[in-house]
Formats: sequence, C-alpha cells, structure tokens
Amino acid sequence: MGRKERSVKVAIIGGGPRGLWAAEELMGRARERGARIDLSVFNDGPISGPGAFQQDLPARWLLNVPAHIISSQLGTFNDWRGADDMYPPRRDVGRFLTASWDALERHLPAGCALTFTDTEVRSIARSGEKFEVEGSLFDEVLVTTGHATRWPGQLTSAEVGGLPVISPAYPATQLDRISSEDVVLVRGAALTFIDVVRYAPAKAFYPVTRGGRFMEVKAQPSAQAQAQVDDLVTQAGPRFLAAADFDALRAALAGLAASIVQALGGSAAAGEIDAVLAGTDGTGDAVSDLRRSYAAATGAQPWTAATAVGYAFRAAYPYIIERSSFGGRDSLGGAQFGALTRTLERVAFGPPPETAGEVLELIDAGRIRTDVLGSGHDDLADVAARVGATCVVDAVIAPSGVVPGTLAGALVEAGLGHVHPETGSLIVESDGTVAGTPHLAAAGRVSEGWILGHDTLRRGAHEVIPSWARRVTREAMDTPDRVHGMPPLEARLEPWSRDLVADFSECRRLVNTFGSPVNVLHPAPMLANVDELVTAGDECGVEVKVFFARKSNKALTFVDTVRDAGHGVDVASENELRQVIARGVPGERIILSAAVKPDGLLDLAIANRVVISADNREEFARIHRIAGSRTAFVAPRLAPDPNLLPPTRFGERSAVWSSFLTPGPDNVAIVGVHAHLHGYAASDRRVALRECLSLIDALRAAGHDPQFIDLGGGVPMSYLDSAQQWEGYQSAIAAQRAGYADPFTWKSDPLTTTYPYYQRPTRGAWLRDVLGDGFAEELTRRGLRLHLEPGRSLLDGCGLILADVAFVKTRSDGLSLVGLHMNRTQCRTTSDDYLVDPILVASSSEGEECEAFLVGAYCIEDELILRRKVRFPRGVSAGDIVAIPNAAGYFMHILESASHQIPLAKNVVFPECVLDDIDLH
Repeated sequence: MGRKERSVKVAIIGGGPRGLWAAEELMGRARERGARIDLSVFNDGPISGPGAFQQDLPARWLLNVPAHIISSQLGTFNDWRGADDMYPPRRDVGRFLTASWDALERHLPAGCALTFTDTEVRSIARSGEKFEVEGSLFDEVLVTTGHATRWPGQLTSAEVGGLPVISPAYPATQLDRISSEDVVLVRGAALTFIDVVRYAPAKAFYPVTRGGRFMEVKAQPSAQAQAQVDDLVTQAGPRFLAAADFDALRAALAGLAASIVQALGGSAAAGEIDAVLAGTDGTGDAVSDLRRSYAAATGAQPWTAATAVGYAFRAAYPYIIERSSFGGRDSLGGAQFGALTRTLERVAFGPPPETAGEVLELIDAGRIRTDVLGSGHDDLADVAARVGATCVVDAVIAPSGVVPGTLAGALVEAGLGHVHPETGSLIVESDGTVAGTPHLAAAGRVSEGWILGHDTLRRGAHEVIPSWARRVTREAMDTPDRVHGMPPLEARLEPWSRDLVADFSECRRLVNTFGSPVNVLHPAPMLANVDELVTAGDECGVEVKVFFARKSNKALTFVDTVRDAGHGVDVASENELRQVIARGVPGERIILSAAVKPDGLLDLAIANRVVISADNREEFARIHRIAGSRTAFVAPRLAPDPNLLPPTRFGERSAVWSSFLTPGPDNVAIVGVHAHLHGYAASDRRVALRECLSLIDALRAAGHDPQFIDLGGGVPMSYLDSAQQWEGYQSAIAAQRAGYADPFTWKSDPLTTTYPYYQRPTRGAWLRDVLGDGFAEELTRRGLRLHLEPGRSLLDGCGLILADVAFVKTRSDGLSLVGLHMNRTQCRTTSDDYLVDPILVASSSEGEECEAFLVGAYCIEDELILRRKVRFPRGVSAGDIVAIPNAAGYFMHILESASHQIPLAKNVVFPECVLDDIDLH
C-alpha cells in the first residue's frame, strides 16, 4: 500500500524555539514514517528571530542559559556559530533559529508542505473533530505561544502618577524613548531589568522589587572540577526521583548542594544552605550580596551556599522535572513545592558573570540606585515621586501558565482547556494534548508549572514535543501498526507469501524443522515472469529466449522450472554447469558466462555443446585449443563504446572482434553475440543492440553464422508498488547525507550503492521499450533471436527468508537492537543494503513501540542484517519471527558464508515443504 493521498493538516501557533522544535520533530518523524503533513506555522511577527531573540537586539543583551544546551536539526548552536563562549548575544540565537527554519523549509520530506503566516492568532474554534484557525480547518493544532506581551498585571500610567510607562520592555526600540536626562523607575530587578540598564542611556535607574534583592550570579565549576561535580549529580539523581514527599526532595537538594560546596572547596556554615532554600539568607544589603555572588561566580572567592544551591537546582532540574510534572507536584506538597521553586528561580536562574559585572559597574557609577529596591509593596506613584522619576519601565514579564486575554485564556474560556488550580497552568497530557480536547495540544510557557521546566531552550527526548510528534505522525500514517524500516518501503507480496507470513504456526513449523534462517522458495511466480518477457517479444515480432542466471539463486527447483518451460540457464562456474547438466538441461539451452573460465570448465562446456561467452581473444584462443577435434559454440562478448556507455571490464570492443575473427578457426562456431551491461536502462540496451547488430553484420560478412544477440541480465523488476515511498526514501537519505536528518541508518551509512527498488517500466513493458525505435524490425530482418539472462527479475516473488528473533536489548549507549538467528551474509549482495521492509510474524502479546536495528550472529560490531532502523509499533520479543520478503534474487546466496562454522541456511520448496535438492548433495 502507498502513502495517504490526503495530507494531515497541522497548525503550530507560535514560531519561537518551541514551535521550531515541534516543526522539526514533526517533519523528522514524517520523514522516517512516510507520513504526509501539511504544516502551517502562525506567528505574531516575522519568523526570523522571534521574541527575546530578535536579530536586531543589542549585542550586549546576552543569553542567560549556557549556549551548549541549544540545538536544532542544524546541530548545536556552538558548532553552527563556531564558538563556545557560554553566554553569547541573544541575537545570535535568533540568527540560529532563523537559519534552522530556513533549513527545515529546504529539507522538507517528500509529500510534506510548510507555510508561514505572519499574524497573531487570538482564537481557535472547534469544528467537529477539527479546529478552525484563521479561516482554515486543521486536523491537529499545537499552541507554543511563549510569553504573553499583554497581561492584566502590566503597569499603567495611572498606577505611577501619570508618568509614561514602557511596557513591555521588548523590543529594544521601546526603550529608545528614554533619554540621557531621564530618571527611570524600573519595576523588577531580574533579567529584563538588566537588559534595560545595559541599553537605555538614562541618568539613573531605580529598581523596585518586593523581595529587595538581586538575582544570584550563575556559576560554573572549573573544567578540572566539572567531572567530579557531574558524578555527584548523577549519584544524587535517584534520590530526587524516589522522593516520597516535599521534605525528601528538599533534603536531596540540600545534600547535593552541600556535596558540591565541599567538592569545590567552598564554605557553607551550618544552616546556610537551609536558609537559601527558605529564602531567608542574605545580609540585608542587596549590593553586598550581589558582590559576594559575583566573586564566587568569577572564582575570586570560594563558592557560597547560595552559589551551590543554585547550581545544584539547575543540575538536578531534569530529575526534579520528571518527579514533579504532570501532577507529581501534588505529592510534593503542592504549594510548598511551588514556593521552593519560586525562591530558587532567583538563586538558580540569574545573570551570567559578564552581565552581573556590568550591573555592579553601573551601581558603582551611581547610575543604578538601590534606595527603593525593596519598596515593591508600596504605592508606586509615591515611590516614583520620592526618586524624581520621569518615566517608568515595567521589567516584570507576564507570568507562566494561562494568562487572561491571550490565546490560551480564550481556549479556557471556550471550554477547550482546563487550568491547574495551584499553578494556573494549562493541564496537558504527556504528549501535550490539552486535557479533554483531543487533537489540540500545547507546549511551553502555557503549561509551565504543570510541567516544571517546560519553558526552556533545552530539548529532551522524553518531553512533550517528541511525544506529540510521534502521535501526530502515527495518525497521519496509512498503516500505523505495520512494521517498517525508516522510511517505509513496503514489499510487493505474492499471494503465497502474504498467506505464509500471516500464519505464525506454519512459519514456526518451518523454522523449527529446518533451522533459522530458512529460505522458503516458491517457483510458480517464475513462470509468469518468464512468460511476460516472451510475450512482449512475440508482440514485437521477436523470438525471445530466456536463460535463468543461476548465480542469482543456487536452488535447483528454479533450474527445473525453466527447463520444463523450454528455456535455458546461464551458468558462471563449473559446479553450476555440472548441476544444470545433471538436471537434464540440454547444452544448447545453456550459456556459460563465467568471468574466469578454467580449462576444465571450458572442456566440460565444449563436451556438452554449451554456448560459451568468450570474454577476450586469449580466452577464445584457449577455447580453440581445448576444443581440438570437437566443435565449440561461442558468442564473443562485446564491450560497448565507452564514449556511449559506462566502461566495462567484460568483453572486447567491436573492432577487435571484427578483425580477430576474420577468418575464424574451423572448430569454433560463432553462434551469436553476447553483451554484458551495467544498470537497467532500456536506452542503454538500444545503444548496445546497435553495436551488436553491426558486429553481427561484420561476422556474417566474414563467413560466420550468428543467430542471436544476448543482452545478458539487467532486466528490471520492482520490489515496491509505491512510487511515493521510493521518492520518500530518496528524499530522506539525501537529507541524511546532507547532515540534516536524524540518522536512520546504522552509523549514518549513506547507502550510496543500492538497487533501484522501485522502477518503471519492468520486464515486459521494459522489453517493448528496448525493442522500440525499429530495433525489433532490425532483429527480425536479420532472422535473429534475442536472448536474455535475468536472475533477480525471474525470481521476483519466488522466495522469502524466515529468521527467529533471539533477543531484544540495547547497545551500551541505549540504542535498541533486535538479534536474529542468522548472519548478514544470508541477506546481502554486493550493494549496500536490502531496502525492503521486514515483516514481523509475531507470537507475543502486544508490547511497547520499539525502534531498533536488526543484528545477526557474527561476532563483529557491524553485524547488521538490515542497515535501516526498523520500527515495531507493537513491540517485538524473543520467539517472534522476522520475515524478509522477496529475497530469492541474489540476496539468499551470492555472499552467504558459514563463518564461525554456523551452518548455511536450508532451502525449502513451498508449499511441499521439502528441502531443495541443492541441500541433498
């Protein structure tokens, strides 16, 4: 089956970091799963440099989180910018986000679309199971709107005695109204306040807060101490996850902070860490506390209790998030836990040292005044009057959660969402779905609190957004419960193989009886494939003889099938020839095309009147010598003009044969002309045919009587029915090769050499194309037959491999592996991989979805059965069976090995379920 004809329409509202992550995850999953997504992104402004990361921000407005946590499908932010300073300008992040959106648009999966709309979405309306956004209906909607720019708590001019109020402080142009003569009252002393004072040219700034304190300065352990501190965090992790109540979690945090202080040689007197956790630390002098914090962060003095608690809270944040989110905070005391996190925001998420140092310089210069720092509870009009303020900046940003007047607020008012009573956050499920409203999801600031740490630049594999993308792409798949490689390449199955893989008991009986793996062979489709070629020739007026390329599968049942149908066999070794003769195939229906022909092989062929493809003049001379008084039947192998077709190591140029075979020896009969070609293109065959016809004419003029042209193999077949899936694979592997898509092949293998698993035309239609443009007439006018030597194309639909699942495990780095009782040589050719989806024949009950690589029995790291990752939507277990479909052509035998003294796979003829005679020798 192909992919859906109808794309699933998805809207992401908000083009900031979370919206970008969601779009990348969605399209990444669509690429791997073959889903068709029509994505619309709505943003209240240009998508370039959203929100706090606008590209025209002042260079001095620095990032407040370590740069190394930021990434996108382009890779890490630091690698992209070619630097590793910890707190670069935020506008650089904006440029990175813009470049990431641009890259997403360039690397869209096949069948997917992306559009941007610059508008603020104020409402969403439900319409049946869909949602209306800006006049269009969508199957799925994700809200990632970030910070509210308008909110009920914003300061008004009336609240400050009629003074002009700048709110919000962003973008920076808002602050251009401040002159060098202004005295500015700033509500808030956190990060936005710091941006304001570092940009605006005012005479003086008076911050005012309710707590009367500045934020602690971010500190980072030295490079030498980092590994030791990381170990302490890792050891403490289980204590956070296992914390039964608030006291246990608080104790875990205090213990980690104490360990960090001790490890770094800092100082924390008895009770100091508890005081920080309670918010009762400090000297009462906000500037003195800031200087001490700055000194600890810059290494000028040992770490303090506050420095250690702040770092411990940041480092343990992933564990705390996992323990407290999705209602977990309720068992941690709810309000108690909320109070702790609010206290520690000031301690853990303050400015980087460079920024804090500038604040201290402005304080020392008298431009930042702390006279009214703790007056946040007072009437702000009175406070403004006391300091002689000429304007006010509101540096307090909107709270997290559902803010009235925003889109999230409108959703709640419309009954499409519910608010957590303690935090005011939108309640969502683990995949972001708004509780009670399927197909509507939210991520980021609107759910902060219900999901701790959700409003961040950091990406995590187990967060809401990846889960949302998995759910949406699953719903966009045509057959979401089908096992598939990434991306899907669903095999075209013959009825016999479809019935077999649907019967676990029969598959289990075959594996138990004959071992794993077992090659199951069904020769019946071979007859139809032969007849398709013969019929196409008949329709064109050309007699076509088919010679089965024995090297493509060693089973003798296929030799018997073509023998009984009156056709022949192409052999490439002495054993192959002896076996074919023993099966009763007459010599005139055998062609020997071996690349290297020992004397014994030539003697056997001559003795049995087998046609020999003579590769070169030296080989021809050996045939003449070995034949003696007998007659050898030869078709000289032509190497086509390398200016017209790719160079080949097989054969000699036409001019060489024409001069060499004039005249020819009496004991060698030239019965035809043979060619060996690359690829499958009909146009290339016509080029070769033209040269072969010219050589035929030259040989006849020299007294020879060739009766056929043999174009060798390369008759195309198609493993897939879906052109869209093949297009999807080509698009996906190109994106991976470009370094954009997440790798879906083993160790990012580019798989540069593979068979064209989807082709049109194939077999009969292809042959009619080859014989077009008058070539059929040229053959018939000369009375020539056309010989073909297909292998893969004749075996289309004639076999599959069954292998037992031995284990399911993870590699040391967590990568999932499914082990099979087989080795890689038992499904391999000289190409890079077998690009058809395996089929799970399961005995186990339904399990959890698993994405894994199939590995085999050889004791080497790169022992891969298939090099594409495989998705098992309902899990996989030891005792299940994996079927590899349509593998009869080349994959079973051409490279099979019994290394480690592991027996070769048995070949079983179905439906009789008897061993093929090749296994009885």
